[in-house]
Amino acid sequence: MDAKRFNQILNSNKDNLAFVVGNGINRYGYDISKDIGWETLLLNIWNELSGRTRSEIPVDGISFTEFYDLLSLVERNEIDDIRDRVIRFFKKFTPTPYHLELQNVFQKWDVPVLTTNFDESLSASLTKNWINGKLMSSQYPWNAYWSHKKLSSPLDGFAVWHINGMVSYKNSITLGLTEYINQSSYTRNYLHSLPDKDNFELKNINHWKGEGTWLHIIFNRSLCIFGLGLDVNETFLRWLLIERKKYFNMFRDRVKKGWYVCKKGSISDGNKFFLDTLGIEIIELDSYDDVYRTMLGLSK
Repeated sequence: MDAKRFNQILNSNKDNLAFVVGNGINRYGYDISKDIGWETLLLNIWNELSGRTRSEIPVDGISFTEFYDLLSLVERNEIDDIRDRVIRFFKKFTPTPYHLELQNVFQKWDVPVLTTNFDESLSASLTKNWINGKLMSSQYPWNAYWSHKKLSSPLDGFAVWHINGMVSYKNSITLGLTEYINQSSYTRNYLHSLPDKDNFELKNINHWKGEGTWLHIIFNRSLCIFGLGLDVNETFLRWLLIERKKYFNMFRDRVKKGWYVCKKGSISDGNKFFLDTLGIEIIELDSYDDVYRTMLGLSK
């Protein structure tokens, strides 16, 4: 699809739109000046803790989330120490002009933005607040957001929300398989009344438990996902998108749209199958500039 045409589609849906962004915005913003990939982070920590240097994580047989869990088994390292190292890694990075451009365009569109990133580059110059005025939990700070205004609801307009935790709250950092499983289990208690049945009885009520959190955005907005590989390492978000589809199948009058945007030829067959099954339309654009600029109305 042409990027300018897709920009028109997004504009026509912006009253019911939210963006989901990942580490791709950092890679694009820093270009080649800094290596900020997850593999770099994990290898740096492994080499520091184990004393056994690795130059890469094996491609087959282990996920990044499992590799992270193994870090706590090396010399019995405490998870708090590992999280401290994660935070130090991300605090090295400061916002680029692109981060500020991106923030400005999201603010102009006045739409919610969900990010899987721990760093707060996209939140620079914004004020941290909480729905209902008080942090719900330092481990699950799901009502915390960054914006230029106070919100009564996550749907009220522009704000940046962190799905997997953030450097401001060390205990919120979610990167390992164990942490993702715990987070998914915690989320089920927001959605379902029974542990072994997907009935959405807790979601299908007025003023449900997640109404003041970013979860409310997932189920009540059309989602445009970009800058995010959304591969098997994104355990929690993939599971949450499956729950979203189950919810829409049960309540068809509440169905929202979804788009996954990537550079042409960069998406795997497995991801295509996954997203197609979830009813999320795949938008392949010609270049990274089209993905990160043109579709948002930013000049190159």
